[in-house]
Amino acid sequence: MIKQSIIAITTIGLLSITATAANTTVCAGCHGANFEKSALGKSKIVKDLSKEDIMKALHGYKDGSYGGAMKGIMKGQASKLTDKDIEEIATSIAGGDKKAEDANKTAETNATVETNTTKADANKTAEAPKK
Repeated sequence: MIKQSIIAITTIGLLSITATAANTTVCAGCHGANFEKSALGKSKIVKDLSKEDIMKALHGYKDGSYGGAMKGIMKGQASKLTDKDIEEIATSIAGGDKKAEDANKTAETNATVETNTTKADANKTAEAPKK
């Protein structure tokens, strides 16, 4: 009984991971594995868009209110997506929490460097020979 439960939980977990991966795999067919391509030479490069812009575009494609030359193709793709799918895809493409973490680390590093530079300057001033 326990073995069956573990198998069931593992299977459900793998299916949910596969579902999200499949969504972005479909996108990568035109936009590139890292979303670095202009789809069919006509779209924006998706990896350069913010999460909010990606979500806005996907919702717009889904309801038919967004898009230019790629509108017909993208409406067919986006119409299958739930709001949760759209958010997960946008987070994945835009780098999600990793980009936010990297930005926070950069800000912390810059603050530390600035503090250490200020301390070093203060020490140099204090140690400088008086004229």
